[in-house]
Amino acid sequence: MLSILKTPQGEIESITILNFEVPVEIESITEEVKPGETLTITGDKLNWIEQITFPSDLVITKEDFESQSLTELVVTVPMEAQTGFLLFATGGTKPLSFGSEEQLIVTLPAVTALTPTAIRHTAELTITGTDLDLITAVEFGGGAEVLKANFTAHTSTQIKLAVPATTIKGKLTLKQMSPVEIQTADELVIVLPIGTSATPSPAIPGTSDLTINGTDLDLVAELGLPTFGAVQASAFKSQSATQIVLAVPVGTKSGGITYKTIHGFSGNLGVTVRVPAPGPPPLPITLYDETIAPGGGNWSWNSVVSDVASTEQFYSGEVSWKYETTSGGGLSAGGITAIDVTGQQVFTFALYGGPGTNGRQVAAILNDNWANYNSVTLEEGKWTEYQIPLTSYPTTNLSQIVRFAFKVEGINSSVIYADRVGFGAAGPPPLDHYLFDDALKNNWQMWDGWGLTSKDFANEEEVFKGTKSIKAVYNDQYGAIQIGRGAAFDMTGYTTLTFRVYASAAQQLIVQLNNDSDNYLNIPQGWSEVSLPIATMNGNTSAVSELRIKNNNASLPVTLYFDEIGLKN
Repeated sequence: MLSILKTPQGEIESITILNFEVPVEIESITEEVKPGETLTITGDKLNWIEQITFPSDLVITKEDFESQSLTELVVTVPMEAQTGFLLFATGGTKPLSFGSEEQLIVTLPAVTALTPTAIRHTAELTITGTDLDLITAVEFGGGAEVLKANFTAHTSTQIKLAVPATTIKGKLTLKQMSPVEIQTADELVIVLPIGTSATPSPAIPGTSDLTINGTDLDLVAELGLPTFGAVQASAFKSQSATQIVLAVPVGTKSGGITYKTIHGFSGNLGVTVRVPAPGPPPLPITLYDETIAPGGGNWSWNSVVSDVASTEQFYSGEVSWKYETTSGGGLSAGGITAIDVTGQQVFTFALYGGPGTNGRQVAAILNDNWANYNSVTLEEGKWTEYQIPLTSYPTTNLSQIVRFAFKVEGINSSVIYADRVGFGAAGPPPLDHYLFDDALKNNWQMWDGWGLTSKDFANEEEVFKGTKSIKAVYNDQYGAIQIGRGAAFDMTGYTTLTFRVYASAAQQLIVQLNNDSDNYLNIPQGWSEVSLPIATMNGNTSAVSELRIKNNNASLPVTLYFDEIGLKN
C-alpha cells in the first residue's frame, strides 16, 4: 500500500508500496517429542509467529511460548498432543496461516511386559515399558479402571497397581491425557477357581459328601448349588487350593456349580453336581435346562408359542422349550449374564422336530453372530442330541456368551422343542453298529440271563449318553445279562466290540460270545469304556447270536450300568 507522511508543510505521499506481509520460513522442527517437553523450531522471521495449533485444535499463543527470536522458537508440547501436522499463524497487516510439511511425531508410551501374566484379583501387577509417566489411568478387562492416583508406584519405565476385583481376562488399555490409547499386546489372565471333577456322581442330597477337585479353590468364599442356593465356605467340611468337601444339602438338583470368590467375583466352576434323576447328566455350562441361565430372557421372534416350561416333550428333567412359528421366526434366549466358555469344546443341545420338520436344517447361532453360521439336521418325532465344535464359531466372543438362537430354515411354519442347551466336552463319535443306544437296536433282544436280582433295560438313574441305560444287579458271582438275536451276526467286518460301564467301585467282568471262552476285564470306578479287538477275542466272532456280560466279583450284590454297546469299524 502507499503511505502518507503528514508534516507542517503538508502531506508527503510515498511513491513506494509498503508491504507488511512477512514471509516466515521454517527450516527445521524437532521430529519427535514427548508431551510436556519442548519443541524447537528454527528458520527465519519466526518472531512474527503469533500462535501454533497442534492436532485436535490445541492452540498455543505466543504468550505461552518458552522463547522466541528471529531464528528460533521454543514451545512446550501440550500433554494432550498427538501425532499430526502443525498449523502456524503470523501477525502483520496481512496475517498468514500455513502448515508444517511433515507430521510432528508425538512419543507414545509402550508396554514391554506384564508381571505376572496370570494374577489373582487385588494382587499387585507390574507394567514395564517406556514413557509410562504419561499414563493417567489403566483399564482392565471387564471395564474396571484404576487412576494414576491409585498406582502404588509410577515412573517412566514402570507402573505398579492392584488388580480390581471385577477384572476378567483381557488386554489392558493404558490411557493418557492425549486421546490416543495404548493397548497391551498380551492378555492378562485372571487366576480364578476351576473345578476339574465332582464326585460321587450321582450324589444323594442329605446323605453324600461332594468332593470337588480343581485349582485355586482356596479363593472360593461360597458355592452355588442348583435350586438350593449358596453354601458358605464356613460350612465346607474342608477346603484347600486343590479340593473342597461339602455335604450335599437336601433340595439340591442336578446342574452346574457356581462360585463367588473372597473378592466378590462370581462365575461358573466348570463342574456339575448330579443327583439321581431321569435324563442325561447336566452340562458343565448350561444356557437352558429347565430354566434359562441367569440374567437371560425369552428373546424368540415371530412366535406363535414360545413356552420355556413345556411339559409336552422333554429330553432332560421335566420340561423343555416349545417353540412354534408361522412366519419364519426363531427360538432364542438373550440377555444372559456373560459366560466364559473358552475352556469347553462343543456347543451341545437336544432338539425334537414337530410335524413336517424331518430333514430340515436348523441354524444354531451364538451371540447373534450369523457370520458364524452352523446348522444341524432335524429329526421329526424324536429327540436328537447335537454337538458343534466351538472351533466352528471362530469370530464369536466365546469369553462372553450372552445369547443363542435356533431357527428352522426353508419353511415359514414349524414346531420344535429344545432342551439341555449349553457347553461341554466333545462326546464320543457314534458307533458303526449298535446293540444298545437308549434301547436295543438292530434286532438285538433282551434275554433272560441268570444270577440277577433285577435287570432294567430302560434305566434312568445312571446314564452315559442319551436318556436310558441298562442296570444290572447281580446276586451271583458269575451272574450274567444276555443280549441275543434270532439270526447269528457276523462281527468280523468290525474292528472293536465296545461298551460303557459304570461301577461304584473297581470291579472285574467277563465278556462272553455265545457259550464260548471267556474274555476277562478289570474296570475302574465310575464310567469307563471297554474296547475289545474283534480279531483277538475268544469265541466265534463270525456267528454271534448272544452277548453275555458276566459278573466276576464274589462280594455281592454288585450293581453295574451299561450304555453305548456296539461295534466300531
